[in-house]
Amino acid sequence: MFLYLVYLIVFFLLASLAYAASRGAPWVPTWKRDIARLLPLLNLKPGQKMYELGCGDGRVCLAAAKGNGAEIVGVELSFLQWAIAELTRRLKGIRNARFVWGDIFKQDLSDADVVYIFLMPKFYEKLRPKFQKELRPGARVVSYVWPIVGWNPLVVDEIAGESKIYVYEIPQAYRC
Repeated sequence: MFLYLVYLIVFFLLASLAYAASRGAPWVPTWKRDIARLLPLLNLKPGQKMYELGCGDGRVCLAAAKGNGAEIVGVELSFLQWAIAELTRRLKGIRNARFVWGDIFKQDLSDADVVYIFLMPKFYEKLRPKFQKELRPGARVVSYVWPIVGWNPLVVDEIAGESKIYVYEIPQAYRC
């Protein structure tokens, strides 16, 4: 009976990982060395709110939550990764971050000042209309590795041999 329960738990965790990968990306974390480049580009101020869509183990959210007074929300569909992120947050005693176990396409982003994404490029096309509908003018979208096709970045952070980071701002014209 115990072995059956272990198999069931392992199956659930693996199925959760596979489903999350099919809805955004397999788990490939932002490189730790690139988080230092990323934080100034997020440009978080006290009182602002940042969402990370597909937050994985929460490393970007937890780094972003340190010392700036912003509210950080990580959204993750894989139960295992969500649980790791939430456990890490609690162990580190970080109070201005939280993790939502949910679908990035169903997450309301209307109160976001910044959205960070590192997903497969095919999902950027699906997210673009959501961003244009829900994000306020002036909100920023920061993309790791891949650009958002059809948008012009304000900043492209490029270092030879490293991943690119793109920063976009929602203009007034996008708001429906």
